[in-house]
Amino acid sequence: MGNLSSTGAMHGDVHMDKMVMYLDSDRSAMMDGDLFVLEKALATEKVVGFCGPEALKVFDANLRNGTFVRHGALPSGLNELLGPVLPTTDGDAHARKKKLVLAAFSGAQLAAYSPLIRTTIQKEHAKWAAHGASMSLVANAKVLTYKLSLLLILGLEDNYDNSRELLDTYMLALRNSVRRADPTGVRSRDELIRTMINPALATSHDRVHAGTPKPCALDYLVAAGCLSDDDLRTELFHLLCMSLGGLECWVANCITAAASSADVLAQLTAGRDAFMTKYPAEADRWSHLSDLGYVNSYIQEVKRTYVAGPSHMYARATKETDVHTSEGTFRVPKGCLVAAALDGTNKHPSVWANPTKFDPSRFSSTKVDMAFGFCPHAIGAVADRRCAGEELSTLILQSFMVSLFDFMWKMLPHQDYTLDTTLVNPMPKGGLMVVGFHRRTDLSASMVEVAGSEEDWKFLSLPDAKVYRDDKETLHDMFADERLDLWTHLMLKLLGKKQSMWNRPFANQAITVPKYQKTLPKITLYGLKIQIPTEDEDWPADPWNEVAMVKFLRDSCPLGDDFEHTWLPGEDMERYVMSKVGSMWPRVNVHWNDRYSDRALELLVFNGLGQHLVTKLPTAHDDGSYYGICLDFMQALDVRPGYAKYGADAYFNAKGKVTKIIRLGKTVHPGDDDWEYAKLCFRGSLQTKVTALDHLLGIHITVANGLVTSTREQLPPTHPLRRLLKPFTFRSVIINYNASYALFWPKGMLHRAFSLSVEGMQQTWELGLANFKYETFPEHKARQNIDTTTLPYHEDGMDFWLIVRGFVGSYIDLYYPCDESLTQDTAVQAFWSYLKATLPPNSIRPLSKDNIKDFVAHAIFLVSSMHNHLGTIAEYVSDPAFCPSAWVEGELAGRPGPCVRGALIMAATGFTQPSIKEDFSHIMLDENAKAVCRKFTADVCAYAAVVEARNSKRQHPYQAFNPNTMEMAVSI
Repeated sequence: MGNLSSTGAMHGDVHMDKMVMYLDSDRSAMMDGDLFVLEKALATEKVVGFCGPEALKVFDANLRNGTFVRHGALPSGLNELLGPVLPTTDGDAHARKKKLVLAAFSGAQLAAYSPLIRTTIQKEHAKWAAHGASMSLVANAKVLTYKLSLLLILGLEDNYDNSRELLDTYMLALRNSVRRADPTGVRSRDELIRTMINPALATSHDRVHAGTPKPCALDYLVAAGCLSDDDLRTELFHLLCMSLGGLECWVANCITAAASSADVLAQLTAGRDAFMTKYPAEADRWSHLSDLGYVNSYIQEVKRTYVAGPSHMYARATKETDVHTSEGTFRVPKGCLVAAALDGTNKHPSVWANPTKFDPSRFSSTKVDMAFGFCPHAIGAVADRRCAGEELSTLILQSFMVSLFDFMWKMLPHQDYTLDTTLVNPMPKGGLMVVGFHRRTDLSASMVEVAGSEEDWKFLSLPDAKVYRDDKETLHDMFADERLDLWTHLMLKLLGKKQSMWNRPFANQAITVPKYQKTLPKITLYGLKIQIPTEDEDWPADPWNEVAMVKFLRDSCPLGDDFEHTWLPGEDMERYVMSKVGSMWPRVNVHWNDRYSDRALELLVFNGLGQHLVTKLPTAHDDGSYYGICLDFMQALDVRPGYAKYGADAYFNAKGKVTKIIRLGKTVHPGDDDWEYAKLCFRGSLQTKVTALDHLLGIHITVANGLVTSTREQLPPTHPLRRLLKPFTFRSVIINYNASYALFWPKGMLHRAFSLSVEGMQQTWELGLANFKYETFPEHKARQNIDTTTLPYHEDGMDFWLIVRGFVGSYIDLYYPCDESLTQDTAVQAFWSYLKATLPPNSIRPLSKDNIKDFVAHAIFLVSSMHNHLGTIAEYVSDPAFCPSAWVEGELAGRPGPCVRGALIMAATGFTQPSIKEDFSHIMLDENAKAVCRKFTADVCAYAAVVEARNSKRQHPYQAFNPNTMEMAVSI
């Protein structure tokens, strides 16, 4: 039929069966989309389709002269559900109603709607920006357009969530209403009219009568007084239903078109910049929407490309008629269903060059036939036969775009921009998921970017990353917060899942007699010669796929140091960190309400984390400095570009009052301009040193690892020393193995949370081992030489040491009455020799009863109480401004990313172990040994009350040696 049908040209008189087609046929030239619900219903009947400008002119002429009529074109079920609305009426009744409806959405009325549209859109965009996390712009577009529809059509400003659900039910019911109206559609329609339309109509009458009409279509039509209330109910309900879907489709796809094409986005951004340069004042921009230039062409192309609402007009031939075109004459039988294919015409190759390409420039470079060539709404002269909502939809889209000019956002990568053609009004299958929707600060920035870096995309393209790439929820979470990189998001998810499945072990069930003596399989710790066993008789290894996943994320995820995104003004930084890890957060022993003052620093050193490091100076300084914690050696550790150097020496007088901090050769005193920063550098260096060197390298990898390996390889299962040490090495193999690959490796947790470079990590381990001291607690206390005050660390620690030393002494005396009996035990010799060969130099003294008592007692002391002091430090890590492990020079807090990753390390310590107060005597060899163990447990339990009584009198509590907070062995 040439222009009559997109099925191809046919010349001369032809039989009718060559003229008919199913409605789907004319969509072959479309870019995307599916038939509107009414067309789905009508696709059961063959129709004659009119497609293209020439054919539409013929269709329009026949509609005007009465040869084609709307009445009876739709199936009876749809007519029943829709009622006598404009698409089903003809003649004077149609013309009268159409004139009124057009007037309600044009001219002065449109001008009155403009400020309402602007305010509503700007408020919604502000809500989008306040949302913060990932969100669907498709979902948001639906909310926005429904609010606009209710406001402009009915004058309703309330949020009618329930009404939207009823409206969707009604729209779906249209599909099932060909022969008879679907009952669910009838119920939904009646309920909406009863609960929403009728009250709105009554209120409108009151406003109009009072002379205070609202700027909305309902009040305009009520004031006109030309339509009955029944007509108003029917027509306004139809307007609400049929306009909403198309409008939300266009609003959403205004983003789709730019997000799915880099070229289009670049042109749109340039158009935005040109408009904002021409009209820098906001008020001027909103008063010059007609001068949007390229952006107006972009909006027109969105309307041309994307299906929105009914894409066909229907009628029936009242008589047999001949249709004359340039390509021939065709006969349409009386009663035949005819359709004007609006969308097919919008894609018709005789009108549009390369019609499947999204090209806004076509509207500025080509003269378009707006009556019959471009018809996203209807056909005919604009003055009286176009759709009532044409100008309104343009104004809404213009307002939507101009408001968006003030914002930026990032699209989630790998999302699907293809349209879901199962929907009435097709929108992207991926939902237009975005993150970081915020007000634009960079005037030159693109409107739309893609979340993540090029390295992130490379990672997600790896075959092993498919599990994350295909999981929408995970993918959204990965980019929901731009301040955190992929690795952090994924590890939060992985660790959270692992913690949720953790069941705390109890000594009487989980700690069992030793199973075997053998050489254990091992790995070599990265950067060190230390061997870490991988097989634990206490606990099964983590599932191989979980280990593989941690290693895969470690090695494959980019190590991104983000110096662009930082804290918002006034943001609660600790709350932000805890929002990420709070559900996994371990026990907090002491709450620090005062963290940044000079007094807090003094408490940190003399009552808190720094107590084991403070020493008396060889010679007091002239300024009264008497004690010090000297960490300035850490400045030698290499850090990644952008981060501040570690290291600072803090000095205190004999009363424990801070006197000065020396950092990088500069002395800073209380009250100096950079005093607060100097304190942060010291606190951050302290926490970093304690975590990396004292806790992980010292307690875990050196002491606990050496102890568990030597007992299981050198001592038989029935050996008394093996039995004694079993509870205090419980799960140490699996814990240290997990720490080895998750924490110590390059790009592992420690590397990502701290500012150390790979070289700096190596320096740290070498420095730690070179300065490791295996000395008893009394020797350690004497070396500190604190002589003007009492440290809670010393007071509580010495008492606990004596309990442990007494327990170990009594136990060893049971089996070794003299030195000779011990030194001649070949298993003990092998045990001692292994320790001497594997621990740092000078850690092991000559074998004797006293020395082995001291060694074993101190080992138990370290893996229980000192692990509590050095490792259970959640209270120091949650606040980025307290003790950060990485910070930027001059800033008074760590950045979000490193702080959350540091908190992740702390969260990993939440896999609780058996308490030191639990009875483990059941694994001992005989009743005498069990009695010794029970006495130890009783002594430990009683000691808790002593520590708590002391804490009640201290200026700041200290809980590291409180058995109520102590575990039996290292944990992570």
